[in-house]
Amino acid sequence: MALDTIRREVSGMLSEVNVKLARAQTHLSDGAPGEKIDAAGELNFLHRQRDAIEARLKEIDAAPENASETLLEWVKEEVFNLKLRFDGWASGH
Repeated sequence: MALDTIRREVSGMLSEVNVKLARAQTHLSDGAPGEKIDAAGELNFLHRQRDAIEARLKEIDAAPENASETLLEWVKEEVFNLKLRFDGWASGH
């Protein structure tokens, strides 16, 4: 996979996390008590995910020659994990 494709995938993940962070922050501020509890936990998770994704982008930019299949596997795993987490959160589980 080309470096620009990998970077685009990781940047897309970061954008998705930022959207979810904004939604969770709204639930924390304006939600019912149960929603606020869920949102606080989700914010914690999303902040960790954002930090990991930003670190990965820095790695890509610092050493583009190392953007290999290992990085691609990391991207696939992170996308899968995020989708599972978001689906569970959206359905209330």
